[in-house]
Amino acid sequence: MGGAKVIEFLIYTAIAIMAAVTAGCFVSVVRGVNKINREIDEKKKKRRRVQYTQDGVQTISDAYTWAEVLGDLKEFSKPQIAYSIAEQLIPIFPLLGILGTVTGLILQLQSGDIEALKEALGTSMWTTFWGLLAAIALRLADAIFVSKKVTELELYFDMYEQEYQISKDMNAQNPEA
Repeated sequence: MGGAKVIEFLIYTAIAIMAAVTAGCFVSVVRGVNKINREIDEKKKKRRRVQYTQDGVQTISDAYTWAEVLGDLKEFSKPQIAYSIAEQLIPIFPLLGILGTVTGLILQLQSGDIEALKEALGTSMWTTFWGLLAAIALRLADAIFVSKKVTELELYFDMYEQEYQISKDMNAQNPEA
């Protein structure tokens, strides 16, 4: 019976530590993405220029260079790495829970005591419960908040890259403009 309790404790500890690491990665991602968004907004505000076309139509140019976007994209790689790590950790939680259940049952079956097996079954199921609960909670936090933040910034960079390429293509076709 002592071996099952030790295994159960180790699995609970692993779930708690991994949940803290995953939540920490999520916080890091959100902070990093928010910081990059603020920096992009500040650069746009400082560089916004009003221009007029030959017809006298007012246009607004952000005057935000490709080199600056690449710098922001490089900075974005840090939160992306943390996000990737967190995403890879979430599926491990249910597996740890199941590992606790199976290990507890194996240890109890080896003891041959049926009453101890009944008690161990209930105790062992709790590791699966906590593993599943951690996975569900973290997956929900990811789906509702974190992945949305990451996706919004990825879309911004994709859009800017497309606009840059269109502008580059137009200038290549009509260098006089």
